[in-house]
Amino acid sequence: MLGVTSREMVRVGDGMVPQAAGLPGLLAAPVPQDEALQVALASLSPAALRCLLDRIAFHRIDGLAQRAVSRLPRESLDPWLRLALKRRAQRFAAATLSQALALAEILEALKRVSIPVVVMRGLRTLEAVYGDPGLRPFEDHDLLVLPEDRDAVRAALVRQGYEEKAWGLFRRGGVLVDLHIDPLGAHRRPSREALFPVHVRSLFARATPGMVAGAPSLLLEPEDDLLLLAVHLVKHSFDRLVRIADVAHFVYQTRGVLDWGRLFRRAEDCGAVRVVGWALQAAALLGVSVRAVDLPAVEDDGRLERYLMSRVLDLRPLPYTGEALMALAAPTLRTRLLFILDAFWPAGEQPEGAWRRTGALPRRVLDLVKGGATQIAERRRM
Repeated sequence: MLGVTSREMVRVGDGMVPQAAGLPGLLAAPVPQDEALQVALASLSPAALRCLLDRIAFHRIDGLAQRAVSRLPRESLDPWLRLALKRRAQRFAAATLSQALALAEILEALKRVSIPVVVMRGLRTLEAVYGDPGLRPFEDHDLLVLPEDRDAVRAALVRQGYEEKAWGLFRRGGVLVDLHIDPLGAHRRPSREALFPVHVRSLFARATPGMVAGAPSLLLEPEDDLLLLAVHLVKHSFDRLVRIADVAHFVYQTRGVLDWGRLFRRAEDCGAVRVVGWALQAAALLGVSVRAVDLPAVEDDGRLERYLMSRVLDLRPLPYTGEALMALAAPTLRTRLLFILDAFWPAGEQPEGAWRRTGALPRRVLDLVKGGATQIAERRRM
């Protein structure tokens, strides 16, 4: 059990980026690493620079990389790399402006009918953590509403021209809205709520009125924001450095505001202490370390957990690492098995009827194997 009792007992370090994070880590770090970055870039050949640009795109840190290299002396950097990153950041900024206008339209419509809504991640993280529209790309708008408001929000989206492509997924042109009635997507993966019960009503009760995209939205407390960012990072198996950067930048930006005792009490209440611990371990890849006088190490689950996290800390996570780690956090063997089954073959994706499910199972296994092989091959190319 974690014993943090106050924010004063926790110190957020801003050390050097470890060697395992390589150049992407230097580019994405919250604290400038200019000297090490300049030396590392100077040693790269033109072919290596092109490979670096591919790695930057893979990890979706183009905007962060552009900000980092813009601090370096102009003569110390290949002009092609500087210009390529500048153009990408400009495209991110233009896309963000367009997406912000669409989100503001939605939020204002919900405000007119008095429906409370929380914007999770996406534009909210971009505004609150990064503060620059060109720094962080995102694909959709994750909106969290109370269960009883779901139908009313759906109707509002349909009136604005959005089409429901799947349960909770709405699209209008290039704008995608992912509508949640729980913060973990438990409607699609029910075992998540059983394993990590984050109560939506408690989040709303603690949230405060604010603005996202210049429109009214509820803002979560920073401890709730970090808890959900940690779960999101692990859920996505540490697949891109930008998700680790979200946690690292958030911790660094809010280091004087976060109440660590409150954070870990809430994590303990929803069984996510180890999830938060894994996310903070990953944040150390970008030079952000969390130290506490009375923060004892959380016992791991043995060799498998240590191996999986060693791969994460080498920026070589295995496919489905998040599902495996979350299963290890389950309190009982039965809960663990149910979570694994639900993670790899969600009930919502299974065809109706026992015979059809039986016939579809081999295809599902093949899809998982092919997906894992594709992820490994893509990461090796990087």
